[in-house]
Amino acid sequence: MKYRVLPPVMLGLALVAIACGGGSGESTDTTSRVPANAQNEPVVEAADPTPKAETTEAPAPTAEPEPDPTTAPTVAPTVAPAEVPSSESANTTGPLSSGCGAGAVPGTTTVMFNFEGQERVYEQVVPAGYDDSTRLPVVLNWHGLGSSGVEQLAFSDYTALADAEGFIVIVPTGLEDATGLNSWELTPEQFADRDDLAFANTLLDQVIETLCVDDTRVYTTGMSNGGYFSSVLVCEMSDRIAAAASVAALSHADSCDPSRVVPYIGFHGTNDEVVPYDGGESSMAPGQSVPLFELKILDEFAEFAAAAGCDVEPRVAQLSPEVTSFDFRNCADDVQMTFYEIEGGGHSWPGSAVSLAVSEAIGLGATTDEISASETSWAFFQQYSLDN
Repeated sequence: MKYRVLPPVMLGLALVAIACGGGSGESTDTTSRVPANAQNEPVVEAADPTPKAETTEAPAPTAEPEPDPTTAPTVAPTVAPAEVPSSESANTTGPLSSGCGAGAVPGTTTVMFNFEGQERVYEQVVPAGYDDSTRLPVVLNWHGLGSSGVEQLAFSDYTALADAEGFIVIVPTGLEDATGLNSWELTPEQFADRDDLAFANTLLDQVIETLCVDDTRVYTTGMSNGGYFSSVLVCEMSDRIAAAASVAALSHADSCDPSRVVPYIGFHGTNDEVVPYDGGESSMAPGQSVPLFELKILDEFAEFAAAAGCDVEPRVAQLSPEVTSFDFRNCADDVQMTFYEIEGGGHSWPGSAVSLAVSEAIGLGATTDEISASETSWAFFQQYSLDN
């Protein structure tokens, strides 16, 4: 199995238009849905919902960002969601994290802190009604190649969901690669001048130190390059990640040897041309030498599930005209692995209002409104903690 390094796509300007309320593109998929500083102390600024050119305000989209759709309807998840972790159901039995009582307030802010001599930035969503004496779960949300934390937050539309369900969302921005595109490191050899795995661990430490967090309920998700990075965290941070999800991406190294089995779900469109569903060369990278998977995405997911001890044959269910689920059951530690195939879907975030508005118009393909990757992932996440 190989890692795929994805090419950039033109997304930033379209996202700015949507974020500012000026988007006019429409998706053809309209069928009904189925039921800091040098001392490492953070500098927090109120986030402007409109992306700006300076990252100290709200990082503006880069010239050639990668897809990051999300936010719409919800397909009834194949597994009944657990009780919403509101302030009443949050885990208050364990010791408070060091960030409890730190005085954080609800809302979306841009946070900067120093990591290995570089100023790093992330978007922080603290839900409405936040009580800094109540431990809340955290979702780490990683953007695609060439995108940013601001864009990924808009595409995944986790803000309203976090407010409604009572969890914290952290959306960091990656460093630029040699071509000037924000990215995440998928193998230790990929970038000599960075260690994104160390960054992810430090970022989580930072969040625990500044917010009232239930560190047994930390989840990871991401789009494209960020989705691949989520799979890296499954392999390398399984002692800290309770469950994971990826959109338009899936991978784990052959040497992946997590300390525990991590529940995982994935979403992928059959017409994705950036990360082809059937494998092969990406149409977005003509003439480039890009290592690609030999297997189709569903088969890659099946390998992932097999490594977790799941049944070889999944339970298949047609949830709607465009959405089919593949549940790999009887996995080790009673976890579940579920893959959602989006018929006709492009390189997009299922259910995302932003993706529905712009993805097809900018060449990324269609976005289904028959399932929400964000809502379905959250329903899945709620079933798992490091203690369960």
